[in-house]
Amino acid sequence: MIRTYFEFPDGDRYAINITEQSAGTFRLSDLGHTLMEISYKLDINSLYEGTRRAILERIMEENSIQWEGRDFFLDTSLVELPEALFRFIQALTRIYDITLLSRTHVESTFNDDLSEIIFALVEEERIQREYHPHVPNAEAYPVDYYIKCSADVPLFLFGVSNQSKARLITIKLSHYHRYELQFNSILIFDNQSKISRMDLTRLSDVGGEMISSLDAKKDLERKLLQHISA
Repeated sequence: MIRTYFEFPDGDRYAINITEQSAGTFRLSDLGHTLMEISYKLDINSLYEGTRRAILERIMEENSIQWEGRDFFLDTSLVELPEALFRFIQALTRIYDITLLSRTHVESTFNDDLSEIIFALVEEERIQREYHPHVPNAEAYPVDYYIKCSADVPLFLFGVSNQSKARLITIKLSHYHRYELQFNSILIFDNQSKISRMDLTRLSDVGGEMISSLDAKKDLERKLLQHISA
């Protein structure tokens, strides 16, 4: 084990192990400690998909990092070992910092997190993403999530990540109503308080139930299940 003075926010020091792979080749490994630290802040599965996965893969590629199981590792020669050690530490720090990609700051992670919640609550065969409803010019007015319910009336679910998306959804819903499309809707906000009062008023005039943020997961679950079983 290599003793360093680099620490995670909880005070645990970086766990870095060095082993000789063959003559002149050495492997630096974190023995899975970094992912364990991340798991305290984030569902590990979210690292393997969407925006977070893309960021993780870029960090690993830029620093020649690989992983096996839950271990991140870097192979190097003895001559390059000191430089490789600092590069490895830097990479582990950047990987841990993926936990800082919160829903309130990164739109794409909001969409990833919303998708994860929906598919955890509803059977996959009931869900259709980017659904084109039966209205004129349907390809220009897709529904984020079409959910088949027990009744004949489907549920349209939209993720409202920002003010621009709120306005776009208002236009879509107005288009559906114009052609008397039968549906129920739930609008899930990244942060409802960041939407202007006027935009929120317009949206509430044409939309259905609203969830103020993904933190209200229990409220979303209750409303979703009510529609599905109705």
